[in-house]
Amino acid sequence: MAAGAVNSGGRLDRLPISAFHYRVLGLVGAGMFLDAFEIYLAGGVLAALVKSGWSDLAHNGWFISITFAGMMVGAWFAGVFGDRYGRRFSYQLNLLIFGLASLAGAVAPSIEWLIAARFVMGIGLGAEIVVGYVTVSEFVPPRQRGRWGSALSAITNSALFFSAFGGLLIIPTFGWRWMFVITGIGALVIWYLRRALPESPRWLESKGHTDE
Repeated sequence: MAAGAVNSGGRLDRLPISAFHYRVLGLVGAGMFLDAFEIYLAGGVLAALVKSGWSDLAHNGWFISITFAGMMVGAWFAGVFGDRYGRRFSYQLNLLIFGLASLAGAVAPSIEWLIAARFVMGIGLGAEIVVGYVTVSEFVPPRQRGRWGSALSAITNSALFFSAFGGLLIIPTFGWRWMFVITGIGALVIWYLRRALPESPRWLESKGHTDE
């Protein structure tokens, strides 16, 4: 190996599991938990909107469809941005997008504005899924990636229960807007905490940033 060259992949693969790995899993998992929470809250929110007369079945169909359209766009650009600007840049950007869009949805003056905000939320939601699994896999040794990927999936899918139970408690008492407020604020908190996570050494090496 030439002087000054690095082999970050080999070094990362030999490192024992430590508190750092759990920290990465916790912060990435928290973002993906909120991602799934945001997706699953649609059922309770849309039911409340129809009951209140704020929406109808046609608008609800648009709300659901536009969510997945945004996720498709977000998933595509997450890979492009992640490869070009770094994993850290990509996962921070998508979290900021769906956090701010959630807060915008919470103050939407009409169902049309909520649908527009939901499309932007979808962009961040789709991106988070892609970058989350990639980030964890790049830090964890190959022999344990299956286990850690399963842990990340378990964290993410647990949001279904919490979203449904949260909707049961929050929507009848405080209204549907608070579901978006909770998600938006939570996403911004995680965005702030994630700032301390390092860029993927594998990505840095692939771009020739050996000093970093």
